[in-house]
Amino acid sequence: MNHDICLNIHYSAPKDVWDRIGTVYESMPYWDSEEKSFPHWVGDNINLTASVEAGGIQISGDMPEKIWNEWYKLLKEKLTDALGYEIGEPEDGYRFKYWKPFEKKYSDIKSIDRQKIIFNDWSAFFWEYFDSHERNITAKPPYFHFFSEFIELFVYFDEGKILSGKNKKDFLDFQLKLSGIGINTLDLS
Repeated sequence: MNHDICLNIHYSAPKDVWDRIGTVYESMPYWDSEEKSFPHWVGDNINLTASVEAGGIQISGDMPEKIWNEWYKLLKEKLTDALGYEIGEPEDGYRFKYWKPFEKKYSDIKSIDRQKIIFNDWSAFFWEYFDSHERNITAKPPYFHFFSEFIELFVYFDEGKILSGKNKKDFLDFQLKLSGIGINTLDLS
């Protein structure tokens, strides 16, 4: 039977994470130790490969259903243990962990509403993904920081004279917009 799944492991993961993933791959039944160019599992009616895609780690190919059910369950358990967060398919509600913070400029904000913030590059960040919200007007550069164990977003302001002029107005306007949609930020200044 043909299978094609994507797992919630983002391509931006650092080398040590990829090393842990490789160790899990090699520990799985049917691992093809002869194949050096890509992860591969082979056997009787088994031919699976893994690749890194924008939508996560993709595993596709053939494996009998009875074997697949056990094998796939084991793979997700081992990856969850190795990476420290629950691994599964994003379409089933499993969140990606982003390994590097997202850094955006205040001047690049396209829109803000109760659900999300969208930037001019069309990147969108949903408020529900963030557990904590902070701000620091005295940092260089001044910023708002939104984060959880899965994702971090910094919104930076120009480094100029933040305590006066347009920068201060922009910072305070952003704080007021956030407060108006129910997002309160901890002041670290």
